[in-house]
Amino acid sequence: MGALIQDLKYGLRMLAKSPGFTAVAVLTLALGIGANTAIFSVVNAVLLRPLPYHDPDRLVMLWERSPAKGIGQETVTGPDFIDWRQQNHVLASIAYWAGFPGSTEFNLVGAQGTRKVAGIYASSALFSVLGVKPLMGRTFLPEEDNYQGNRVALVSHELWQNRFGSDPHVLGRTLTVDSYGRRNYTIVGVMPPGFRFPNRCDLWLPAGWIDVHLGERRSGHWYCVIARLKPGVAPDQAQPEMSAIQARIAKEHPIDLIGDAVAVVPLLDQTIGQSLRATLLILWGVVACILLIACANLANLLLARGAGRQKEIAVRLAVGASRWRVVRQLLTESILLALGGGLLGVVGSIWALRLLVGIAGSQIPRLQEAKMDGTSLAFTVGLCLITALLFGLAPAWQISKPDLNSTLKEANRSGNAQLERSHLRPLLVILEVALSLVLLMGAGLMTRSFVSRLQIDRGFQPDHLLTAELDFSVSGFTTWVELTSTRPQVTLKQIMERIRNDPGVVSVAAANELPRDVDQGLASPIVIENRPSATSAEYPTADFAGVSPDYFRTLGIPLLEGRAFTEDDIYETPWVAIINQTMAGRYFPNQNPIGKRLALGDRKNPGQPGSNGPDTRPPWKDIVGVVADTKTLGARAETMPEVYVPYWQWPMQSPALLVRTTSNAALSAAAISSEIRAVNKNLPPPVIQSMDEILADSVAQPRYQTILLDLFGIAALVLAAVGVYGVISYSVAQRTHEIGIRMALGAGKSDVLRMVAGQGLKLALIGVAIGIAGALALTRFLSSLLYGVKPTDPLTFVAVSLILIIVALLACYIPARRAAEVDPMVALRYE
Repeated sequence: MGALIQDLKYGLRMLAKSPGFTAVAVLTLALGIGANTAIFSVVNAVLLRPLPYHDPDRLVMLWERSPAKGIGQETVTGPDFIDWRQQNHVLASIAYWAGFPGSTEFNLVGAQGTRKVAGIYASSALFSVLGVKPLMGRTFLPEEDNYQGNRVALVSHELWQNRFGSDPHVLGRTLTVDSYGRRNYTIVGVMPPGFRFPNRCDLWLPAGWIDVHLGERRSGHWYCVIARLKPGVAPDQAQPEMSAIQARIAKEHPIDLIGDAVAVVPLLDQTIGQSLRATLLILWGVVACILLIACANLANLLLARGAGRQKEIAVRLAVGASRWRVVRQLLTESILLALGGGLLGVVGSIWALRLLVGIAGSQIPRLQEAKMDGTSLAFTVGLCLITALLFGLAPAWQISKPDLNSTLKEANRSGNAQLERSHLRPLLVILEVALSLVLLMGAGLMTRSFVSRLQIDRGFQPDHLLTAELDFSVSGFTTWVELTSTRPQVTLKQIMERIRNDPGVVSVAAANELPRDVDQGLASPIVIENRPSATSAEYPTADFAGVSPDYFRTLGIPLLEGRAFTEDDIYETPWVAIINQTMAGRYFPNQNPIGKRLALGDRKNPGQPGSNGPDTRPPWKDIVGVVADTKTLGARAETMPEVYVPYWQWPMQSPALLVRTTSNAALSAAAISSEIRAVNKNLPPPVIQSMDEILADSVAQPRYQTILLDLFGIAALVLAAVGVYGVISYSVAQRTHEIGIRMALGAGKSDVLRMVAGQGLKLALIGVAIGIAGALALTRFLSSLLYGVKPTDPLTFVAVSLILIIVALLACYIPARRAAEVDPMVALRYE
């Protein structure tokens, strides 16, 4: 212990004697360690930390899927859920909640007006599946799963605090929810702090009125299903049995189903997604490379510093110190540097974490949980020790074995000869350049990919386009007959007419929803007249949208064939449809689709089951037009089969308005809200965004990925430039005498400039060559994150290589210029 304390004191004195070196070393390490600590905190919160439920590894999401149709995850039908629950031998318990559009948000009525809260209609088994107990009261009872079950509600801890002031007597109080009809619910439970499953829910209502036992249709994909596996059963073991059950169902109901298999997805994977997992692991690899580059720089600095300490070390060895004793002293100094860099890095990582959570907290699941905790601090301490060994061991070993005879002479130059002959410094520079090129290549590919995403032609014109999402559910329209009645349609038409008359408005349209990401879509089964499907794999599907007559003109979608909708296409008239190019090409190849008929869902059985009433099958729709394709929002920008129907024949409780304005329009969100309140002051405030904002949100995650990779790539480039500069500067300082001789013998300044710059360029070119080989091997891991660019894109490889070579030349230029300005007389006396 006494020797350790002595080493620490001596190490601190030596570092204090070289404040410039110490400051540069600590700042360099702080960059690498801080970046690693910040990314580890994110990875730990998002990927490594278990979900806050009982035995979370046994929780899985179940989805219907159809590999033949390219459907990976589809929500589940009620009859399928019942069959899964009854026939499986791998699930300990299973639950569901409503997942159709409009079922995950409620209008909560209070004294201060109506506000929207996130919520779901959940089955009673959901909370036992998750292993969560309420803080107060109880959860749902099994009988509350029945149709029109008890009007009870569970509230989140956050809603209990914010709306009810943490009232300990909240149980038994009444909530009024005005969604799909105004109903009163009695609060029977308050959930524990932090529980807001799924998607930050604040309110849970019984799934009674959407009971899975209602009806026998297997085309109603309305439910999200979660299950707990039996002990000892892994997801990949449950997958074959669940898929076998679904295959039997598909064989018995070949026309009804979309999915003929089941996807069993661990809940953590479902929560974060495979793309995000890959992104975080790639970022972690990137910051690890940043740390390696920083270590290479520090190793070079230590070698340069060690050259000036050769006589000191030789004296210590000469008076009896062992080589291990010298190495231990040098490693102690390296550990002190690493701890200093780690301390400063922790401060920087706390700031970086706050910035990351503030920017991307709503886009990345569980990111809000990222913080500097004990696990992150333990990681940082361990990283400091590993880093100290990485950058300190090789220089310490190299420095601790000087040639005692030559070093103890008065001539410093002779004492440094051994270090000058070492190949370690050039090898470290080559490593830095190679790693930097790999990181810059990844950043370049991601940047090109993001630019490609921004340049996607979505098939419509987003500029000068405002959107407003309305909610008519508070008006009490709870049935199809009420929705298709005159009153709600008149209300919407009045709102549209008032906005249409505002200055600067070109056109106004309504739709049942805004353009969306394909991951948010619910593929609907369709039936094409006179075209039977033999199996569920052949069953056609499409995305349905109800739109008003001016929809295509407002969005700038060209009409290719037939006619557009008119105001005469109402509920009482023959039903019509317009399809897109992809739909026409897939289901009507080499024929004119105009005049053909299709229907949404099942037309197999007339009337309701067991009923002698009228034919209630979905009506046939005559195809009257074909429009150009539009691409979905989000990173993938796919083209899907789409069927458009007149909004007045297919109204919804939550329509969206789309308003096309002129470039100098004064129309604003406040003006749209004012017009809506003027027609119906009871409607909740609309959600108003420009289409440009919606598109920006749809590529938010790729944007964050690109920004982070670019920042890390720039940091790597700077560190590589510093490394090249350091090596060439050290070489110039050690070769001053030689340069003086060359100039005295007739070498010109340009000759010296070429000689010194060539030395650095040679190292850079070797590093670039190795880096290209590494990039070709490693950038393929980016393929799942790229759009419109290949991992081996030659333009990116050439551009990044040239940038790195130019930066290396600039880093060489300053010491080369200094060498060219050497006075031969001074240099010849230099020792």
